[in-house]
Amino acid sequence: MQGATNHLKDLVTQELRLPEIDADACVYAYFDQADCHACVDACPSEAWVLDDTALGLDTEACDGCGLCVPACPGGALHIHLPWVIRPFAGRMIALFACEKSSIENNPAIIPCIHSLGVRQLLLLYHSGIEYLLIATAECANCTRHQQSGIHQRVERLNELLHERRKPPMKILQRSDQVWMRIFNTDEMIPRGTQLSRRKFLRGGGEMLRQQMVVLDPLNLSECRTIPPGQLLTTPLDDEVHWPWSPRLNENLCNGCDACIKLCPTDALQMSQQEEGASSEYRLNPADCNGCGICATACELQAITIHRWSLLKNHTIELAEKRCTACGNKFHLPRHNPLSHDPLCRICSKHNHNSNLFQVLTEN
Repeated sequence: MQGATNHLKDLVTQELRLPEIDADACVYAYFDQADCHACVDACPSEAWVLDDTALGLDTEACDGCGLCVPACPGGALHIHLPWVIRPFAGRMIALFACEKSSIENNPAIIPCIHSLGVRQLLLLYHSGIEYLLIATAECANCTRHQQSGIHQRVERLNELLHERRKPPMKILQRSDQVWMRIFNTDEMIPRGTQLSRRKFLRGGGEMLRQQMVVLDPLNLSECRTIPPGQLLTTPLDDEVHWPWSPRLNENLCNGCDACIKLCPTDALQMSQQEEGASSEYRLNPADCNGCGICATACELQAITIHRWSLLKNHTIELAEKRCTACGNKFHLPRHNPLSHDPLCRICSKHNHNSNLFQVLTEN
């Protein structure tokens, strides 16, 4: 009987360690021909399985490390992340401890410190947290060790913050004894304040940031899918790098608009101008989550997605045309070599003179 009870307890514990999955936020929910395999690549235990028909999780192989969470571009995966804030040197500081550190039975423990990705770090920073105090074991000797972890992410994030004239985020790593001493101080902000989603996304103000701390944005469902760039300020000149940036090659683009229609975050848009004015494609890196759907869908490989990149051309002017063969309107990037072609992309693939000759001879 005791053995059965322990087995059931182990099953429940294992189930609780599994990542929460939001199927609607997965890249494949938007485009079943996507080629995203971020969770598979990030999993050190090879628990994620992807084949031609399905993406699945081997629940027995999964050890709950959470490294798939920051890898997922759409925010479809989630593990509970503690929200422990303490005062430190006159600032708010967030505390996290790896489960393999010597700290035990603490609400600030997470499976792996590297499960804090760019989105999670920016949610912390957007909430007014500039300091992280972490406690870990020897990451280099851990089976979960990855080349790109939290330290590299903070370093790249600080480059973006520096461009925007914002103070950097800092990681403090102290002994477990010092970590516990700071943890045992009183909470900095009392709980109880609520905040609407609209106010959270609009941001601004010290009181608002304090309210966000209470709101626990790391675990709010509506915060899990926010494109990281939306949590960064946008300078007037736009000459800054972004976590993800879409780029469009005007020489290759045939104006099919597939990328516009498929983009789940509106990072790619088409602006319809007034009569007589040119339309344009708009590329919004702040809204890009790096899912890569647009790049996969583009048959001419005119769209590419770049990490930590600078985007200089946010707009692509379009040349509006009317096909001389079918009579339908179409458009191409104005600087595309084929922008003077009188045929649309469909008719240009067919020999209409041959079809006309065939019709005349049959009659």
